[in-house]
Amino acid sequence: MEQTLNEKIIALQTQIKELQAQFDALNDKVYNKDAKIYTVAGGNRDNALNRSTDIATGMGRQQGAPMAWNDSELGFPPYSIAEPPTPTVGYNNHSHSRYSGGALINGVIEIIEYVWGTITNKHSQQYYTPTPTIATDINSNKITVNKIGLLELFFNPDSLTWGTEAMQIDVNRCYLVERDINGVIALDSKGNQKKSLLYNADATKTALCWDESAGVWRWYAVYAPDN
Repeated sequence: MEQTLNEKIIALQTQIKELQAQFDALNDKVYNKDAKIYTVAGGNRDNALNRSTDIATGMGRQQGAPMAWNDSELGFPPYSIAEPPTPTVGYNNHSHSRYSGGALINGVIEIIEYVWGTITNKHSQQYYTPTPTIATDINSNKITVNKIGLLELFFNPDSLTWGTEAMQIDVNRCYLVERDINGVIALDSKGNQKKSLLYNADATKTALCWDESAGVWRWYAVYAPDN
């Protein structure tokens, strides 16, 4: 049945009220309001454009801002092309103490030796391509082992310092010394420092001598006071 004129007017008035309500609600959300910030994720791109983003080895497939450790990395060379040239200037200088960078933890610090192969820039770990292999050695049981391990240290409770165990001693450079509680070299009754080289070419001043027959170093003499 066809609507009368009054029914059409009532229907139009109802529609106008609904549209006005929608307009008022929308106006409250956008009028004098700051635009909200949002991001849109990008799509895949050529891996040749990916830059290294981490100090760890072989992180070249990560996308983002690179971390430059030296001048050769400032050009942000793509990981997939070649390693950067050997750097001449280093950045991010820092220390490791209880007040700066944090003290390094004994029993955690490891030293490693690599077989470098074609790698010429040893200072940009994230550009190692391929990742170098660990060097090996043969232990006393004739077993091949990787040359990586903890750094052996010992603690001096008097000087509050850490030291390392000597596995090789250069007799021409090694001194025997006595230090006081403050770490200062002690003096004898004549005012001389209690410090001397292990070896001296002068037989009257050396502590060691070389035994050619046995092929070993031997203590030259036993010292005894005159009295």
